[in-house]
Formats: sequence, C-alpha cells, structure tokens
Amino acid sequence: MNKKCHFCGNTDFKKTTVKYTYTHDDKYLMVDDVPCKKCSYCGEEYFKADVLKSIENEFNEIYFHGKIVSHEVIVPIEQYKEITIV
Repeated sequence: MNKKCHFCGNTDFKKTTVKYTYTHDDKYLMVDDVPCKKCSYCGEEYFKADVLKSIENEFNEIYFHGKIVSHEVIVPIEQYKEITIV
C-alpha cells in the first residue's frame, strides 16, 4: 500500500473493516466486514487486490451461478429530479 493518501496526502492509516458495495451492470452486492486500511484524516479506504477479487468472484457466483445469499434487502431508488424539496 502507498504510504500517502492519494486524496488528502495524509500518512496515517488505520486497519479496520467496512461495508463495501460492489456494482456491475445495475446489479449490487453489499459485503459486511471487508478489511481495509482507512485514512485517519479523510476516511479514504484502501483495499488489497485479493480482497476485491474475492468480492468480484462472490458477485459472479451469486448472479451467474445461483449461489444463495445469507441476507437480502430492498433498496428504494429515485431520480434526483423527482425528489421534491420541502
């Protein structure tokens, strides 16, 4: 990993886990507890390539090979121009 945040230039990172959302062709996979290093100043997240590849493989297993997932959620989607400002 780079020793400097590409977004803010900070050099202090912490190891943590986050919720990661993978998207492809208007399909989504949300994965909990994904390990990453997070910039302690701006919050930019950095992932190892093998972690992202395993998420991509899981996405393919679910959408193209019928793997059953542990949990599903329904997410409402709106176009911004359709939202009424109060």
